Amino acid sequence: MSYFSNKTVYITGAASGIGFETAKQLIQQNANLVLFDRQALDEAIVTLQGLNKNKASIISYELDVTDAAMTTKQIAEAASKLSPDILMHFVGITGPWTFDEMSQEQFERVININVFGTRNVLAAVRPFLSRGNQIMVTSSMASFTGSYGYSSYSASKFAIWGMMQSINYEWQPLGIDVTVFAPPPIDTPMTESEIGVMSAAGLKMKKFAGKLKIEDAVETMLKGVENRQFLVVPGVIANLLRLQMRLLPVSWVNWIGSKTVALSLKK
Repeated sequence: MSYFSNKTVYITGAASGIGFETAKQLIQQNANLVLFDRQALDEAIVTLQGLNKNKASIISYELDVTDAAMTTKQIAEAASKLSPDILMHFVGITGPWTFDEMSQEQFERVININVFGTRNVLAAVRPFLSRGNQIMVTSSMASFTGSYGYSSYSASKFAIWGMMQSINYEWQPLGIDVTVFAPPPIDTPMTESEIGVMSAAGLKMKKFAGKLKIEDAVETMLKGVENRQFLVVPGVIANLLRLQMRLLPVSWVNWIGSKTVALSLKK
């Protein structure tokens, strides 16, 4: 029997990308799904029902995570029907612009969705979590290192990393386990949307961490949640990069990054 069998899993950002892939893998493991997204979930549910061989429960709610009142209301409504065993939060956007090219509105939107959206979801679900429950929040390799063209995105992901470490100290003694999923680039619509927008230097730096298939990344994440790991970094190259950043002096890491940028900017 799967670890997730008969567990109720709340998934934000379930209409596409990593959230949708996670829902597909979990429904095949007989998990009950409560799905949230700002986008319509109709097509996703049709696909999930086709995979739902064990007749697990699938419920969906519209959700804009930047609206704290709406988030509180929708999660409370969901919890009145199915209390969460696990929350998996995937909502986030990229910000593939250099600082000089980016408007204040663009910067604030990235922070609002990625940071405040995460805070709103966690605050809304907290009253329904008890000992033995889990939360998984999606971060990024950008939580640990800056990159050319990623000042807003890295700022948001560094903030999530710090927030989740602090929450872990607070909630783990209460029996609520925290997992932070920090993948390198994955073949998702969000990653594809950066092509043609992000500069060549930014794309070059991203290649250092490699690129994973979405199915493999989600499988690794689910195994990490099952093992109640705090940090899950999928992919060999990403883990080597993480090790390099931990072991090498910051000056060396910055030198490597600067050389990469210089080469990519050459005509």
